[in-house]
Amino acid sequence: MFTSIHIAEFPVAAWRRNAPELRASPCVVVDGVPPQEKVVSLCKQARSAGVAHGMSRVQAEAGSAATFRVRQSEEEQSAFAVVFETAERFTPRVEAIASPQNEYAEAHQLAVVLLLDSSGIGTLFGTAEQYARRLHMELRAAGFPAGIGTAPNAEASLLLARSTDGVAFANRDSLRGKLARLPVSLLQCEDRMLAVLRRWGIRTLGELAALPETALTSRLGQPGRRLQQLARGEADHLLVPQEGAFTLSETVALDTPMELLDSLLFVLSPMLENLLRRAVEHAYALRSVRLTLQLERMQPHSVAVRPATPTQNREVLLKLLNLELQARPPQSGIVCVTLDAEPTQPQTAQRGLFQAQFPEPDKLELLLARLRSIAGEDNVGSPQLQNRHGDDAFTIAFFQPSLHAGIDQEAFPLRLAVRMFRPPQPARVTCWGNQPRAMFWQGVRLAITSAAGPWHSSGSWWDGEAWDHDFWDVVTTNPVQVLRLRQDHASSTWTVLGLYD
Repeated sequence: MFTSIHIAEFPVAAWRRNAPELRASPCVVVDGVPPQEKVVSLCKQARSAGVAHGMSRVQAEAGSAATFRVRQSEEEQSAFAVVFETAERFTPRVEAIASPQNEYAEAHQLAVVLLLDSSGIGTLFGTAEQYARRLHMELRAAGFPAGIGTAPNAEASLLLARSTDGVAFANRDSLRGKLARLPVSLLQCEDRMLAVLRRWGIRTLGELAALPETALTSRLGQPGRRLQQLARGEADHLLVPQEGAFTLSETVALDTPMELLDSLLFVLSPMLENLLRRAVEHAYALRSVRLTLQLERMQPHSVAVRPATPTQNREVLLKLLNLELQARPPQSGIVCVTLDAEPTQPQTAQRGLFQAQFPEPDKLELLLARLRSIAGEDNVGSPQLQNRHGDDAFTIAFFQPSLHAGIDQEAFPLRLAVRMFRPPQPARVTCWGNQPRAMFWQGVRLAITSAAGPWHSSGSWWDGEAWDHDFWDVVTTNPVQVLRLRQDHASSTWTVLGLYD
């Protein structure tokens, strides 16, 4: 058995999916350069109002009260990804006959057509008819009015799907009869071939199937024989399943520029919900989310949030985006909103039966976001040492809590540690024979009984942050202590870097 999905006028369907209030109104999608925009997709209400494909926008607006909109390719790609993922939940063998990715197979009407191999699904979804009805319900729940056709022949299922807005089912016994009632205009062929059939008085597939095959082939050639095989439900089709790229992206184009942050959050909430639903269905969490805003007469504005741990919480991601937008608001009206998410495996850790997860990822990430808004993006995170010999050479990296247990102290023997002074404390040092012998520090004169060094360090002469230092470890009396000293050759000054414990 084969099952086909046919979503007519897909640009309008992708638009209405994110605008439920327009599903009962006449809607028209135009494409082209103003003022030469042409109608490329329209709904049934607009067609009833007199709008037709190929009309100019001026002609269509003059004869109807429809809502017009410029075609958004990104929105169509995002909507098709949702349709393909829905189909993959029913079978892994899915072929895209027509889609935004192949320019709708250069058809006259921009419709999405998918072919599914529904063999062997009885134990999961019931009969083939139940399978088709459940698929139809899933697509309607996702916002796509689709025609579903199921038949033992792949090409026949495509014809049935194009002929209905609901579910059309045929088995081997009823297939010929159900195809016979369909008009020949459903056949995907050249216009001149359809014109010939109309001149012969052929209006339905049943009339085409009843013609003598030899006489038809002699007049129309192999294309005519192929059409008759389609009408009889005997045409072969080699299903070539394709692997859909799992991308998490949602795009919403706005009819009027949006300027209020509260209105933007109202739009972002269902978009995040759609992304999370698709991620959870694939057992993923969201590692990061990037928001791209197309602005009116300005360059796009982009912000990104990256939780400390992958999350499936919509409220947390929405709050993080809110904090980022408050810190870096767009400077113009918003005309298009795009959300891209990076999926990853949810983070898991083995803990005790009665031990709560600490810190709680959601509360931790909100705390970090608020700290970044106060202290600055580069001042909150985890310090990481740089691969250089300069003093305090570190950078602030993104905070990432560790899931490992505490370090086993028995594996690391006790060592001498130094407590660093930040900033280093100034001192005056007296040297005899190039060796420090006494120092004046914190208002006290200290005698140096032992000194080790110097250890020379220099670098960064190429970027303006050059250093040229000598380091000494000295032992003083009254009190007895071990200090780390630094001599700066550029300024001829001494400082105390730290105290050994």
